[in-house]
Amino acid sequence: MSFSEHLHSLVFKPSELSLGDLPLTLHHIEYSQIMASTQTPSSAPRAHLPQNFSTGFQEYSLYPRPGFGKKGRPAKIFCNSYKVTRFPTATIHQYDVQITGKGDEKRATLRKVWYSRTLQRNFGNSVDSLLYDGNRLAWSIIPLPFGEELNIIIDLDDDDTSGRPRHVENKFRVRIRKTARVPLQCTEAYVQGKYKMDNDVLVGFNFLDHLLRETPAKHFITIKRSFFKHAGSQRLDGGVEAWKGIFQSIRPGQGNNLTINVDVAAAVFWTEGTVIACIQNLLRINSPEELINRLKSQPGRRELSRVKKVQFYTKHRKADKERPKRFTIEGFTKNGAREEMFDVRDRETGHVDRLSVETYYHKNYNIRLRYPQLPLIQTKKKNVLFPMELAFIVEGQRYPYKLDERQTSDMIRFTVQRPNIRLETIKKNVQELNWKDDPVLQKYGLTINPNMIQTSARVLDAPKICYGVGSQDATFAPRDGRWDLRGKKFARTTTLKSWAIGIAAQPRRVPLEVVRNFVRQFVVSFVQHGGTVETKEPPIIHMDPGKDMHQSCHELYTAAGNASKARPQIIFFILTAKSAHPYNDIKAACETQVGVVSQCLQSKHVEQAKAQYCSNVCMKVNAKLGGTTVYLDRSAHPFWGQEPTMYIGADVSHGGAYGSGGMKAASFASMVGSIDLQGARYSAICNVNGERVEAITTQNIMRFMPSLLKNYRRSTNQVPRRIIYFRDGVSEGEYQKIIDEEVLDMKRACTALDSNYEPRMTVIVCTKRHHSRFFPVDKNASDRNGNIVPGTVVEKDITHVTDFDFFLCSHSAIQGTARATRYTVIMDENKIDPDRIQGLIYNMCYTYMRATNSVSLVPAVYYAHLASARARAHEIGGLQRDRERALQETTPSGSQAVSQRPVIQSEDIRPLMPQVADAMWYI
Repeated sequence: MSFSEHLHSLVFKPSELSLGDLPLTLHHIEYSQIMASTQTPSSAPRAHLPQNFSTGFQEYSLYPRPGFGKKGRPAKIFCNSYKVTRFPTATIHQYDVQITGKGDEKRATLRKVWYSRTLQRNFGNSVDSLLYDGNRLAWSIIPLPFGEELNIIIDLDDDDTSGRPRHVENKFRVRIRKTARVPLQCTEAYVQGKYKMDNDVLVGFNFLDHLLRETPAKHFITIKRSFFKHAGSQRLDGGVEAWKGIFQSIRPGQGNNLTINVDVAAAVFWTEGTVIACIQNLLRINSPEELINRLKSQPGRRELSRVKKVQFYTKHRKADKERPKRFTIEGFTKNGAREEMFDVRDRETGHVDRLSVETYYHKNYNIRLRYPQLPLIQTKKKNVLFPMELAFIVEGQRYPYKLDERQTSDMIRFTVQRPNIRLETIKKNVQELNWKDDPVLQKYGLTINPNMIQTSARVLDAPKICYGVGSQDATFAPRDGRWDLRGKKFARTTTLKSWAIGIAAQPRRVPLEVVRNFVRQFVVSFVQHGGTVETKEPPIIHMDPGKDMHQSCHELYTAAGNASKARPQIIFFILTAKSAHPYNDIKAACETQVGVVSQCLQSKHVEQAKAQYCSNVCMKVNAKLGGTTVYLDRSAHPFWGQEPTMYIGADVSHGGAYGSGGMKAASFASMVGSIDLQGARYSAICNVNGERVEAITTQNIMRFMPSLLKNYRRSTNQVPRRIIYFRDGVSEGEYQKIIDEEVLDMKRACTALDSNYEPRMTVIVCTKRHHSRFFPVDKNASDRNGNIVPGTVVEKDITHVTDFDFFLCSHSAIQGTARATRYTVIMDENKIDPDRIQGLIYNMCYTYMRATNSVSLVPAVYYAHLASARARAHEIGGLQRDRERALQETTPSGSQAVSQRPVIQSEDIRPLMPQVADAMWYI
């Protein structure tokens, strides 16, 4: 049986594949030029990083840069990076630090111990130049006076002058051990391209990273490589506020450069104030009285879990006047201060009284609680309870949850900056970092040029794109990354025959005549764009809000089929608000239970029925029915007419700490694969991928690849001989893992179909979460907003020393500063030169199915994002509620506790129905 026949009739069972049976050799290149004179002396002990430590760099050699691109017109641009002009030459001594005691899992506790007067006295004259990473490592340019090792017991109460009574032992065992000298000469040689990446280089970068952070960390709230101050913050809805800050990191760059990347940072923090005010804002409640009523219900009490682990302080105790002590919210009691009782022993008489918390505060502190009905805050210490109204949120605590739609909108408005404003803000950030006068940098000998790097870029020509026959200007090259759909017919059109419309609103909110008018306008637009509509008056039904969504969708499905005497193709839904509910319920019911694609519309747009809105809906509907909006012209496609090529995009998305129903939010893996020779249409497949697992699991790869290959074969009657794999969401430290695990599994999945089938693979990692920003120097490289223009490629000065990476801006930013995508080719068996890879990616950004503009990310990955986000709606809802009830327990004091939450599993997700599996259901 040939591979094509085998693939066409495939029934794949992952359990039948033995991963150890297939000898595969992946393309892997080691650097050959190693400068022997810069090797760490064999007599010196080798420095190591702590276990599970990540610097953000990969430790292995990847696919080396084959050269630089030549196409496009030259342009000069600024990038927000700064050259290191002097490298530290002093000997750096590295120490391993072990601090053990109660609370040693907290960084704040470790820093208290480290900076205690007792411990600092042991550092002698080196104390001013000693660096500490807040965890396991320390460095000094002067050998510490105790020699090779220090073992000491530190009692933090010795530093406490508040006079508080000591109830718990506050002692810590500290062991500081000299391990090695930091081999900075290896790091410097690596930057110069004379040494390969290895552990010694990583150790050097780790030291330099902490060297840069040492001084800012003493003056700012620090989150990794970002530094924040409360000044200039903005309140968001829901008890939180947005802060702006400074991002700073060290990077090796092309041309023997070591650079410092400086950017604007933003993060969300809990708003300082009373805990009661915080919870009111969190729940969007106007008064404490309303909060009291809300917390009487089980759903209301569950909301309190969001403030668990938030730190607070008090002001009512005598000891609080000198230095308020911090506590951590561990939970809340069921009873309020009026009902919660405890025993109090009189110190003089020994008499025991049973008092309520309300009475206790009045008797001991002369405080009459205003809201004694509210639950009390529980802390780690047993029987230590605080009223919400007397507890104050500690400033500078990061908000760990995903923002809702309103908060996200406010956050975007807070952070968006036009290019000229962002440029000036970055310059001010550099001034505030004040490298020149930084005493730590001075001692260690690191000097940085405070002027931005100016680099040479290239601007690629826009590709020619093709619409359908009969279009005005059917083939043209767009200007500024945008074009108009008027007068254009889709490149591949479809016929709309069997459809229905469901209205998720009362008739008075969305009258039938309003919907009929929209249908008429939509039909006109669909025909104008080349489509055919056989049923111009589809059934329109006001949905019963009391019915299950599956039942409502099935009724609409049946109505569409009865009206057209054909299998329904699509169901439209009109919603009155843009929210996750009932949108997710609709998508889940249609895609996993009924077997039909859907299109949701907002009622306000239906009422207006504007031509542009109708055209936008037409693009989505045409794509979902099997059509294509636009193709690249043959001249713009580097692989046109060559051997069949398949484009795959993949993404792993991670939810918040917990998903719905209190279950741990699973990671979702999605993979899309092209199903036409032009790389325009994509089928998608998704599944859960464990808990915060970055690499796509073997089980998922073995499920995804056969499905995508089968779809390609069915649509093109060919099998791909070349696969270009675009992978998103991977940090540099994970690159090698993607090759060793994901790509190897993909190859094994291919050979499992046919032992002779070995398509050549090119693997490209796409990264948008970076802090490199570009600002045009020349007017010819600038758009009207002051951003760099679409097609700008940056591959020198700030790109990787040896690996094949480049930045590509493929879109025109509507607002704010354009962010280019970084592409890194980590493996290339197809030997594609830089011009072809850069041109292919840029040109494909003009083929995004539901837009009339070029997009900022290669569409294959964009589609993988959409599919992954949509797949989260496919969770079986009943399981959420059942598990939520089963997981709740009650402690002896009546407070809520949650046992270990399970992770959402594959069986908790409904699979796609076969009728929609091959469609672009996620568009």
